[in-house]
Amino acid sequence: MLQTLQNELNTLQTKGKQQELRIENLYINFNEIYQLQNNLNNPTSTKHNMLNKVRPEVFHQILIFLDTKQLLQFRLISSRANQVVKLMFPKQINIVQQLINDQQNELQLKIQSAEEIAKDQNYQQLFNTALNGLQQLNKAHIVELKSLARPTELIEKIMNLICMILDPSFKIQKDSWKECQKYLGRQNFLELILTLDINNINDKQFQQLQQVDSIEQQQAAAQSIAASSMLNFLKAVLEVRQSKLYITQNAIKQLESKIKKEKQLIQKLEKIIQRE
Repeated sequence: MLQTLQNELNTLQTKGKQQELRIENLYINFNEIYQLQNNLNNPTSTKHNMLNKVRPEVFHQILIFLDTKQLLQFRLISSRANQVVKLMFPKQINIVQQLINDQQNELQLKIQSAEEIAKDQNYQQLFNTALNGLQQLNKAHIVELKSLARPTELIEKIMNLICMILDPSFKIQKDSWKECQKYLGRQNFLELILTLDINNINDKQFQQLQQVDSIEQQQAAAQSIAASSMLNFLKAVLEVRQSKLYITQNAIKQLESKIKKEKQLIQKLEKIIQRE
């Protein structure tokens, strides 16, 4: 018994010494970081700042390999680094502007492509038809579905997918019917489906949604009118998300977002040049 207590005491002492050593090393590291930052920012301490000994042409050769974000970070190292980087901003602005021009040309081509695809395909009509089917459901249909103590595997699978696209945190499990019943019990359950923005469906949800391809519409209709309408909606959502039109429209949104950020970057660089 005494030997066990002695062993535990020795272990605690060892851990205590290790903890003290960690704290000491942490203090040394913080002190080194502080001294380095002080040397970089204090012009009188140039002998500690090796960057002051770098020739301008060498500086330039280093900076041409950095992107704009890295340049903005590098200029904070020292006053000299800031001066050299500032001289490179006009060139960087030209590079970003050329990138914007190329992306705007690509954007116009995609917009034209989307317009042509929209003339030949009727995905929106398909989606609207599915929504109309849901609008035909009433409270009695939902109550009937919710009252099922032990739904068929098919109905439970459809409801799992509905809850999943409504809520990204919803986990599809073997016995998740009780969670589905909670959704069915909401007063605005149908409204949540009807107002769903399919653009907000993430990649994980989209991957799980592809399970609807293996579900027969006739089988669902034979078991539940509500489940059948919801299955029809899920299939329409999947088809729209897989369509060439949706993919093109999504690419357009991404390009527009990139162009917006790049224009903001140019404005930021121009303000830095004007301010300094």
